[in-house]
Amino acid sequence: MSALVEPLRLVLLAEQPEWAPLLRSRLEALGSCYPLITSPTWEAASSLFDDPGTGLLLTTPACLPEPGLCPLPIVLLLDSEPEQAPEDVYDWLVRDSLSVDMLRRCLRYARERSQLQNTLQRLAEQDPLTGIANRLGFHTLLAAHLAEFHGRGLALGHLDLDNFRHANDALGHQAGDRLILQVVARLKSQLEAGDRVARLGSDEFALLIDTRRDPQRAEKIAERITEALAEPYWVDGESLLIGCSLGIAHARADAGADPLMWHAHIAMQQAKASQGCTFHVFDERTNRGARSQADLESELRRALRRDELELHYQPRLCLQSGRILGLEALVRWQHPQRGLLGPDEFVPLAEESGLIVPLGYWVISRALRDMQWLRGRGLPALHMAINLSFRQFQDSQLLATLQRLIEERGVDAQWLEFELTETAVMRRSDQVQQTMQALGRLGVRFSLDDFGTGFSSFVHLNNLPITLLKIDKSFVGGMGERAENRQLVRAMINLAHNLHLEVVAEGVENAEQLALLRQFGCDQVQGYLISKALPLADLARFLVFGVRQPLLSGLPS
Repeated sequence: MSALVEPLRLVLLAEQPEWAPLLRSRLEALGSCYPLITSPTWEAASSLFDDPGTGLLLTTPACLPEPGLCPLPIVLLLDSEPEQAPEDVYDWLVRDSLSVDMLRRCLRYARERSQLQNTLQRLAEQDPLTGIANRLGFHTLLAAHLAEFHGRGLALGHLDLDNFRHANDALGHQAGDRLILQVVARLKSQLEAGDRVARLGSDEFALLIDTRRDPQRAEKIAERITEALAEPYWVDGESLLIGCSLGIAHARADAGADPLMWHAHIAMQQAKASQGCTFHVFDERTNRGARSQADLESELRRALRRDELELHYQPRLCLQSGRILGLEALVRWQHPQRGLLGPDEFVPLAEESGLIVPLGYWVISRALRDMQWLRGRGLPALHMAINLSFRQFQDSQLLATLQRLIEERGVDAQWLEFELTETAVMRRSDQVQQTMQALGRLGVRFSLDDFGTGFSSFVHLNNLPITLLKIDKSFVGGMGERAENRQLVRAMINLAHNLHLEVVAEGVENAEQLALLRQFGCDQVQGYLISKALPLADLARFLVFGVRQPLLSGLPS
C-alpha cells in the first residue's frame, strides 16, 4: 500500500449515471479517502491538475479525450470485457466485475506506472553527473519560460569550455568529471534563484538568466562567470587553467526557443575567436555574417554535386632547360551569381566545414583526367602538383581512392605530386611519414609548399620523402627592395640543395626576380611572368606554342 499513501485525485467522465455511485461505494470500502470528481468533459476538469502525478482519469470510451490533450494516466470504464486490450490507456475496469480488490490493484498499478514514467522522464531530461538539466530538459524549460514571459525579460547563455578535451585526455575521464562538477559549482555561485543552468554536452552549458528587473543583468553575470571560470582548478593535485567562451542572446517577443539557442551559439563562436575567457553578445550583424557563411557552405555542397568547380593550371618553368616541367592545379568555383571565385574565397570554408575532403578528391580526379587528356593530344608528360590538405591526408580512404583513380585514368603515378604545407608535415610526424611512404610506393612524389612561412624541424624534413621545396611568393616578392630578402632566398636555396632537394620559387612576376633566382641556382619558377593559372584549353595552347622568349632571354632553348 506504500504507493497509495498519498491518495490520487480521481476524475470521472461518464455518460451513464450508474458509474459514479458504483465507484464511490468501492472507494469507500478501500478504507481511504479517494476524492472522486465528476465532470462532463476533460476540458472542464483540466484546470484542477497542475501536476499530472497527482491525478487519474476514469472515463468511458464515449468521453475519452482526444490523444495528447490529457496528461493524466487513463483507466477505461467498459460495460463488458474487451476482446483485445485497449490501446493508449493504463488499464481498464469492467462494470459487472468491478470488485474492491480489482479497483485496489488498478489504482496501485496506475500510480506505480505513473511514478515510473515520471522517473524515466526526469532521467531523460537530467544530466546524470551534475543533476542539472540536460539538453532535452533545458529545451523544454526554455520553451516554458518563453511562453510564461511572452518572450521578454530572458537572456540565454551558451558556454563552451576551452581545452577541456586536452585536460580530459591527459588526466582521465574521472578527473574530467570532477572538473565538470567544479565548473557547475562556479556557475551556480554566480546565478540567483530565478536563473537556471543546464549541461548541453560534454563541455557545453546553457544559462537561462532572468533580466526582467535589469536588462543589463545578463552582461554583468557573463562578466562574473568568465572571471570565475578563468581561475585555476585543482584536480587530483594538478592545477589546471580551463578557459571558456560564452555567448549571450536576449529573447525577443517574436522568436522561439530554437532561434534563441542558435543566436547564443553564434555569439559563443564569436567569443571563441578571441583569446582567453571572454563573452560576446549576439547582434544582427553577427547573425547576417553567420548566415552568409552557412549559405556559402550550402552552396559549396551543391557546387560539388552540380560540377560548378573547375581547375586552372599554372605552368612551372625549369631554369636550366627553359622548358615547362610541371603544372600546379588550382581550383576555381564558377559561382552562378558571384562569377569565378579563387580558392582563397572558399577553400578556408571547406577546411572548416570538412568539405575539403570531398573537394580534394574531386580535384585529384579532375587533375588525373586532364593529365590523360593532355597526353592524348601528344603533349609531353608533366608533373601535376596538387595541394593536399592535412584533413584529407588523415583520411583513411586516401590510399585506396588514389590507387583506384590512377588505375581508372591510366596515368603513371610518377607524374603526380602532392603539395603539403609545413604545418601539415610537422604535425603528428610519425603518421605523416607512414602515409607519405605508402603513397610513395605508388610512385607519387611530394613537395613542401610555402617553405619559410611555418616552423620546420630539419630533422623531420630530412626524414620525410620530399622531393621539392617551394619558396613562398612573399620572400620572392621582397627580393627587389631588401638585401636581407635576397640573402634569405639564397640561403633557402642552398639549404634545399644541401638536403638534395629541388627548389621551386613561387610568385615570380618580373625579369629582375627571375635573374636573381637563376643567379642563386634556383631550379624551377612559377608566377605571372611565366603564365597565370590557365583553363585546360588555354593551357594546351600555351604548351603547344611555348614560352614567350623575349621575357626569358638568355635561357637555353
